[in-house]
Amino acid sequence: MGLLAGGMNDGTVHLWNPRQLMQQQDPFVTSIANGGLSGPIKALQFSSLNPSQLAAGGANGQVMIADISNPSNPDVFAPAADGRKQNAEITAVAWNTQVAHICASAAGDGTVAVWDLNSRKAWCELRCEASGQAVSDVIWNPTQGLHLLTASADDRNPALKLWDLRASTSMPLATLSGHQGGILKTSWCPHDDSLLVS
Repeated sequence: MGLLAGGMNDGTVHLWNPRQLMQQQDPFVTSIANGGLSGPIKALQFSSLNPSQLAAGGANGQVMIADISNPSNPDVFAPAADGRKQNAEITAVAWNTQVAHICASAAGDGTVAVWDLNSRKAWCELRCEASGQAVSDVIWNPTQGLHLLTASADDRNPALKLWDLRASTSMPLATLSGHQGGILKTSWCPHDDSLLVS
């Protein structure tokens, strides 16, 4: 679609079209404000499998999904039909790399929710950090749709945790350590799922 999204401090998401800027036209497309988010937007990600879908997470623990197939009039909804949200600010959102209707959100209370947009409810919740410290990032394995990696922001116990959702939602498959302080961001190599950077 070629659109650029920005999360604002007031809970809105703005969309711009960079092509219009290059043609010396106003690049602003629309502002999405009816998604239940309040306070600053903390996380944004477009889906790689369905580029017209955008996930956003707010400081109020709410996740918003926007279908921007029609950018001037986006369809906005919460991933849970009952309006369920997480108990702390959303720190990261990540679209599943294999299944277009699955999205995960990490929160400041050490949890990750995995949302099923088809059934409009949480598929599972991971309690990643027993200390209650924030999960700073969450990413999906590029080739294994049920493998998820979480990163801890805790300076006392900075670790990456690999989760196999087929096996357990309460115990990680592996814990990777080596950082001296809290982990801020992670990335999985899209061409070799045995390589990570954090």
